[in-house]
Amino acid sequence: MQPHTDDLTAFFNMLKSLTALIAELNVLQENARNKGLELYNLGSFRASEPYLNIAAAGGDRAAQYALAEVLRRQQGSITEDAKKWYRLAAAQEDVYALLRLGDSASLDKARQLLPPRIAQGDGEAMLQMYELTKDITWLKKSAGKKFPEALYILALEYDRDNSLVPTGQTPSEAIDRLLQMGAAANFPLAMNWYTNRPQVTQFPSLRREWLEKTAALNDLYGVLKYGYALGHDSEGRDPEYGYAKSYPFSYGLIWLVVNSATEYQLHKSASVFLADLGKEMSQKEIDLALGFAQTWKDTHPPLSENRLTYHGI
Repeated sequence: MQPHTDDLTAFFNMLKSLTALIAELNVLQENARNKGLELYNLGSFRASEPYLNIAAAGGDRAAQYALAEVLRRQQGSITEDAKKWYRLAAAQEDVYALLRLGDSASLDKARQLLPPRIAQGDGEAMLQMYELTKDITWLKKSAGKKFPEALYILALEYDRDNSLVPTGQTPSEAIDRLLQMGAAANFPLAMNWYTNRPQVTQFPSLRREWLEKTAALNDLYGVLKYGYALGHDSEGRDPEYGYAKSYPFSYGLIWLVVNSATEYQLHKSASVFLADLGKEMSQKEIDLALGFAQTWKDTHPPLSENRLTYHGI
Protein backbone atom coordinates (compact mmCIF):
# COMPACT_ATOMS: atom_id res chain seq x y z
CA MET A 1 0.00 0.00 0.00
CA GLN A 2 1.50 3.35 -1.09
CA PRO A 3 1.56 6.11 1.51
CA HIS A 4 -0.77 8.97 0.74
CA THR A 5 0.94 12.16 -0.47
CA ASP A 6 -0.81 14.23 2.20
CA ASP A 7 0.49 11.86 4.89
CA LEU A 8 4.06 12.22 3.61
CA THR A 9 3.73 15.99 3.54
CA ALA A 10 2.41 16.03 7.08
CA PHE A 11 5.23 13.71 8.19
CA PHE A 12 7.95 15.86 6.65
CA ASN A 13 6.39 19.02 8.05
CA MET A 14 6.43 17.41 11.49
CA LEU A 15 10.12 16.51 11.07
CA LYS A 16 10.87 20.04 9.96
CA SER A 17 9.07 21.47 12.99
CA LEU A 18 10.85 19.04 15.30
CA THR A 19 14.23 19.97 13.83
CA ALA A 20 13.46 23.65 14.29
CA LEU A 21 12.37 23.01 17.88
CA ILE A 22 15.59 21.10 18.66
CA ALA A 23 17.65 23.92 17.15
CA GLU A 24 15.77 26.44 19.29
CA LEU A 25 16.35 24.34 22.41
CA ASN A 26 20.06 24.12 21.58
CA VAL A 27 20.24 27.91 21.29
CA LEU A 28 18.43 28.31 24.61
CA GLN A 29 20.79 25.87 26.29
CA GLU A 30 23.85 27.59 24.80
CA ASN A 31 22.60 30.99 25.95
CA ALA A 32 21.89 29.59 29.42
CA ARG A 33 25.37 28.05 29.52
CA ASN A 34 27.08 31.30 28.58
CA LYS A 35 25.05 33.37 31.03
CA GLY A 36 25.42 30.82 33.81
CA LEU A 37 29.19 30.52 33.44
CA GLU A 38 29.54 34.29 33.16
CA LEU A 39 27.70 34.75 36.47
CA TYR A 40 29.59 31.85 38.05
CA ASN A 41 32.94 33.34 37.02
CA LEU A 42 31.77 36.65 38.45
CA GLY A 43 31.11 35.01 41.80
CA SER A 44 27.35 35.57 41.49
CA PHE A 45 26.57 32.03 42.53
CA ARG A 46 22.91 32.42 43.46
CA ALA A 47 22.17 34.23 40.21
CA SER A 48 24.06 31.64 38.14
CA GLU A 49 22.22 28.60 39.48
CA PRO A 50 19.03 28.65 37.32
CA TYR A 51 21.05 29.17 34.13
CA LEU A 52 23.56 26.46 35.03
CA ASN A 53 20.69 24.09 35.78
CA ILE A 54 19.42 24.42 32.22
CA ALA A 55 22.82 23.87 30.62
CA ALA A 56 23.84 21.10 33.04
CA ALA A 57 20.59 19.23 32.43
CA GLY A 58 21.38 19.48 28.72
CA GLY A 59 24.65 17.63 29.30
CA ASP A 60 27.17 20.46 29.28
CA ARG A 61 30.20 19.33 31.29
CA ALA A 62 31.46 22.79 32.29
CA ALA A 63 27.99 23.76 33.52
CA GLN A 64 27.70 20.50 35.48
CA TYR A 65 30.98 21.13 37.29
CA ALA A 66 30.15 24.78 37.92
CA LEU A 67 26.68 23.92 39.25
CA ALA A 68 28.18 21.33 41.60
CA GLU A 69 30.65 23.97 42.81
CA VAL A 70 27.80 26.42 43.44
CA LEU A 71 25.92 23.84 45.50
CA ARG A 72 29.07 22.91 47.43
CA ARG A 73 29.73 26.54 48.26
CA GLN A 74 26.15 27.17 49.33
CA GLN A 75 26.10 24.23 51.73
CA GLY A 76 29.72 24.35 52.83
CA SER A 77 30.21 20.69 51.92
CA ILE A 78 29.67 18.24 49.08
CA THR A 79 26.01 17.34 49.36
CA GLU A 80 24.20 14.61 47.45
CA ASP A 81 22.82 17.26 45.09
CA ALA A 82 26.34 18.44 44.35
CA LYS A 83 27.57 14.87 43.92
CA LYS A 84 24.91 14.26 41.28
CA TRP A 85 26.38 16.96 39.05
CA TYR A 86 29.99 16.07 39.86
CA ARG A 87 29.24 12.49 38.80
CA LEU A 88 27.73 13.62 35.51
CA ALA A 89 30.74 15.82 34.79
CA ALA A 90 33.08 13.02 35.89
CA ALA A 91 31.35 10.65 33.47
CA GLN A 92 32.55 13.03 30.76
CA GLU A 93 36.12 12.73 32.09
CA ASP A 94 36.22 15.98 34.01
CA VAL A 95 39.24 15.42 36.25
CA TYR A 96 38.37 18.20 38.70
CA ALA A 97 34.96 16.61 39.24
CA LEU A 98 36.65 13.27 39.88
CA LEU A 99 38.91 14.94 42.44
CA ARG A 100 35.95 16.57 44.16
CA LEU A 101 34.17 13.21 44.43
CA GLY A 102 37.30 11.81 46.05
CA ASP A 103 36.21 8.16 46.33
CA SER A 104 38.66 5.45 45.34
CA ALA A 105 36.94 4.67 42.04
CA SER A 106 36.95 8.33 41.00
CA LEU A 107 40.58 8.83 41.98
CA ASP A 108 41.58 5.66 40.13
CA LYS A 109 39.86 6.98 37.02
CA ALA A 110 41.74 10.27 37.35
CA ARG A 111 45.01 8.33 37.60
CA GLN A 112 44.13 6.59 34.33
CA LEU A 113 43.15 9.77 32.50
CA LEU A 114 46.15 11.92 33.39
CA PRO A 115 49.26 9.99 32.17
CA PRO A 116 48.46 10.19 28.42
CA ARG A 117 47.93 13.95 28.69
CA ILE A 118 51.07 14.36 30.77
CA ALA A 119 53.04 12.44 28.17
CA GLN A 120 51.92 15.05 25.64
CA GLY A 121 53.27 17.85 27.84
CA ASP A 122 49.89 19.06 29.12
CA GLY A 123 50.64 21.53 31.94
CA GLU A 124 47.11 21.42 33.30
CA ALA A 125 47.27 17.63 33.58
CA MET A 126 50.47 18.00 35.61
CA LEU A 127 48.68 20.46 37.92
CA GLN A 128 45.80 17.99 38.26
CA MET A 129 48.29 15.26 39.12
CA TYR A 130 49.61 17.53 41.87
CA GLU A 131 46.09 18.03 43.20
CA LEU A 132 45.65 14.25 43.12
CA THR A 133 48.94 13.29 44.77
CA LYS A 134 49.98 16.49 46.62
CA ASP A 135 53.48 15.77 45.33
CA ILE A 136 54.95 19.24 44.73
CA THR A 137 57.17 17.81 42.01
CA TRP A 138 54.12 17.77 39.75
CA LEU A 139 53.30 21.37 40.63
CA LYS A 140 56.83 22.39 39.70
CA LYS A 141 56.59 20.47 36.43
CA SER A 142 53.34 22.23 35.60
CA ALA A 143 54.92 25.59 36.42
CA GLY A 144 57.85 24.58 34.24
CA LYS A 145 55.36 24.34 31.38
CA LYS A 146 54.30 27.88 32.33
CA PHE A 147 50.75 26.80 33.05
CA PRO A 148 49.41 30.02 34.64
CA GLU A 149 47.46 28.51 37.54
CA ALA A 150 50.45 26.37 38.49
CA LEU A 151 52.77 29.39 38.51
CA TYR A 152 50.41 31.18 40.88
CA ILE A 153 49.79 28.17 43.14
CA LEU A 154 53.53 27.43 43.38
CA ALA A 155 54.08 31.06 44.44
CA LEU A 156 51.41 30.54 47.11
CA GLU A 157 53.18 27.39 48.32
CA TYR A 158 56.57 29.13 48.44
CA ASP A 159 54.99 31.99 50.39
CA ARG A 160 53.34 29.53 52.80
CA ASP A 161 56.44 27.40 53.33
CA ASN A 162 59.79 28.96 52.52
CA SER A 163 61.52 25.59 52.91
CA LEU A 164 60.03 24.54 49.56
CA VAL A 165 62.03 27.20 47.71
CA PRO A 166 64.88 25.71 45.62
CA THR A 167 68.39 26.03 46.97
CA GLY A 168 70.14 29.15 45.73
CA GLN A 169 67.01 31.31 45.59
CA THR A 170 65.50 33.52 48.25
CA PRO A 171 61.73 33.16 48.79
CA SER A 172 61.23 36.69 47.50
CA GLU A 173 63.19 36.03 44.32
CA ALA A 174 61.40 32.74 43.66
CA ILE A 175 57.95 34.22 44.23
CA ASP A 176 58.70 37.28 42.11
CA ARG A 177 59.89 35.09 39.24
CA LEU A 178 56.76 32.93 39.31
CA LEU A 179 54.41 35.90 39.55
CA GLN A 180 56.21 37.72 36.77
CA MET A 181 55.75 34.72 34.48
CA GLY A 182 52.11 34.39 35.51
CA ALA A 183 51.54 38.09 34.93
CA ALA A 184 53.23 37.91 31.53
CA ALA A 185 50.78 35.11 30.69
CA ASN A 186 47.89 37.51 31.50
CA PHE A 187 46.78 35.55 34.56
CA PRO A 188 44.92 38.15 36.65
CA LEU A 189 45.56 36.60 40.08
CA ALA A 190 49.28 36.71 39.39
CA MET A 191 49.00 40.21 37.92
CA ASN A 192 47.21 41.55 41.01
CA TRP A 193 49.79 40.04 43.34
CA TYR A 194 52.76 41.03 41.18
CA THR A 195 51.50 44.64 41.06
CA ASN A 196 51.99 44.77 44.84
CA ARG A 197 55.45 43.20 44.97
CA PRO A 198 58.33 45.50 46.05
CA GLN A 199 60.13 45.15 42.72
CA VAL A 200 57.08 46.75 41.06
CA THR A 201 55.81 49.16 43.73
CA GLN A 202 59.11 51.06 43.68
CA PHE A 203 58.35 52.07 40.09
CA PRO A 204 54.97 53.87 40.03
CA SER A 205 54.73 53.93 36.23
CA LEU A 206 55.32 50.15 36.07
CA ARG A 207 52.74 49.59 38.78
CA ARG A 208 50.18 51.65 36.89
CA GLU A 209 50.97 49.69 33.73
CA TRP A 210 50.24 46.35 35.42
CA LEU A 211 47.07 47.66 37.03
CA GLU A 212 45.79 48.89 33.67
CA LYS A 213 46.65 45.57 32.01
CA THR A 214 44.73 43.69 34.70
CA ALA A 215 41.73 46.01 34.40
CA ALA A 216 41.80 45.65 30.60
CA LEU A 217 41.20 41.91 31.08
CA ASN A 218 38.07 42.94 33.04
CA ASP A 219 39.31 41.28 36.18
CA LEU A 220 36.82 42.27 38.86
CA TYR A 221 39.38 43.26 41.49
CA GLY A 222 41.59 44.98 38.92
CA VAL A 223 38.70 47.07 37.60
CA LEU A 224 37.68 48.03 41.12
CA LYS A 225 41.24 48.99 42.10
CA TYR A 226 41.61 51.04 38.92
CA GLY A 227 38.32 52.78 39.62
CA TYR A 228 39.33 53.56 43.20
CA ALA A 229 42.69 54.92 42.07
CA LEU A 230 41.05 57.30 39.59
CA GLY A 231 38.50 58.50 42.12
CA HIS A 232 40.48 58.91 45.33
CA ASP A 233 42.13 62.04 46.72
CA SER A 234 40.19 65.05 45.51
CA GLU A 235 43.14 67.27 46.48
CA GLY A 236 45.63 65.79 44.05
CA ARG A 237 47.04 62.51 42.83
CA ASP A 238 46.12 59.06 44.10
CA PRO A 239 48.68 58.28 46.82
CA GLU A 240 48.97 54.59 45.94
CA TYR A 241 49.32 54.65 42.14
CA GLY A 242 49.86 58.33 41.40
CA TYR A 243 46.88 58.85 39.09
CA ALA A 244 45.36 62.29 38.66
CA LYS A 245 41.69 62.19 39.61
CA SER A 246 39.20 61.38 36.86
CA TYR A 247 35.77 61.14 38.44
CA PRO A 248 33.81 60.14 35.30
CA PHE A 249 36.17 57.23 34.53
CA SER A 250 36.25 56.23 38.19
CA TYR A 251 32.47 56.35 38.45
CA GLY A 252 32.03 54.34 35.25
CA LEU A 253 34.35 51.53 36.35
CA ILE A 254 32.95 51.24 39.85
CA TRP A 255 29.40 51.46 38.51
CA LEU A 256 30.16 48.40 36.37
CA VAL A 257 31.32 46.45 39.42
CA VAL A 258 28.38 47.53 41.59
CA ASN A 259 25.78 46.78 38.92
CA SER A 260 27.31 43.53 37.67
CA ALA A 261 28.65 41.75 40.75
CA THR A 262 25.94 42.05 43.37
CA GLU A 263 27.27 39.07 45.35
CA TYR A 264 30.87 40.33 45.37
CA GLN A 265 32.37 40.53 48.85
CA LEU A 266 33.44 44.15 48.20
CA HIS A 267 30.07 45.16 46.77
CA LYS A 268 28.92 47.15 49.81
CA SER A 269 32.08 49.23 50.11
CA ALA A 270 32.10 49.83 46.35
CA SER A 271 28.45 50.98 46.52
CA VAL A 272 29.28 53.46 49.28
CA PHE A 273 32.26 54.77 47.32
CA LEU A 274 30.10 55.15 44.20
CA ALA A 275 27.40 57.07 46.08
CA ASP A 276 29.98 59.41 47.64
CA LEU A 277 31.60 59.95 44.26
CA GLY A 278 28.26 60.80 42.70
CA LYS A 279 27.76 63.60 45.22
CA GLU A 280 30.89 65.29 43.85
CA MET A 281 29.75 65.09 40.22
CA SER A 282 27.28 66.94 38.02
CA GLN A 283 24.57 65.05 36.17
CA LYS A 284 26.45 65.73 32.94
CA GLU A 285 29.55 64.05 34.40
CA ILE A 286 27.49 61.08 35.59
CA ASP A 287 25.94 60.70 32.12
CA LEU A 288 29.44 60.79 30.63
CA ALA A 289 30.54 58.14 33.13
CA LEU A 290 27.64 55.83 32.27
CA GLY A 291 28.43 56.18 28.57
CA PHE A 292 32.04 55.28 29.27
CA ALA A 293 30.88 52.27 31.32
CA GLN A 294 28.75 50.99 28.43
CA THR A 295 31.61 51.43 25.96
CA TRP A 296 33.96 49.59 28.33
CA LYS A 297 31.46 46.75 28.69
CA ASP A 298 31.02 46.47 24.92
CA THR A 299 34.75 46.36 24.21
CA HIS A 300 36.01 44.05 26.96
CA PRO A 301 35.42 40.42 27.96
CA PRO A 302 32.85 39.76 30.69
CA LEU A 303 33.83 40.81 34.19
CA SER A 304 35.29 37.89 36.14
CA GLU A 305 36.79 37.10 39.52
CA ASN A 306 39.23 34.79 37.68
CA ARG A 307 39.27 32.31 40.56
CA LEU A 308 41.38 29.19 40.51
CA THR A 309 39.54 26.28 38.92
CA TYR A 310 39.99 23.90 41.85
CA HIS A 311 42.78 24.76 44.28
CA GLY A 312 41.74 26.12 47.65
CA ILE A 313 38.12 26.95 46.77
